[in-house]
Amino acid sequence: MKKPEQKNSLYILACIMCFFMMSCSSQKTASTPKNIVEDIPIGDGKYIVSAPVIFKSFVKKNGVATKHKEAYVRHSNQDYYIKFCKSKINRNDLENYLSKNKNIKLARLEVEFRKGLWDVCDGNFQQQSRKGAYVVVHSIVKD
Repeated sequence: MKKPEQKNSLYILACIMCFFMMSCSSQKTASTPKNIVEDIPIGDGKYIVSAPVIFKSFVKKNGVATKHKEAYVRHSNQDYYIKFCKSKINRNDLENYLSKNKNIKLARLEVEFRKGLWDVCDGNFQQQSRKGAYVVVHSIVKD
């Protein structure tokens, strides 16, 4: 006859194995949410994207935030500065479009992703500028 300690150990081991098997069988496969809209390439480096547009305070070099707000497209966990001087729309067009829905600032845009100087618009490369990834908006795609 087995000792009581061995019976308890076997019982605990059997319980652990049952829990393990149940947890493995109930795992769900990862799936992409159906509400995510894929980017649509339309040629010449342009895409149709559906993404939130956010506004952030401009921050000076000394770290002080100003009252001036800049627009960004939040895409793939990155915020892309909207360079309006290269875009075919202006800030007022975008703000008017976004003001139609007060809860969420989501826009469907024809964009081109670029890297370079954010603040240089007139070809004056002598002026100081931020640099990095930005977006040029060619049009607002209306449903």
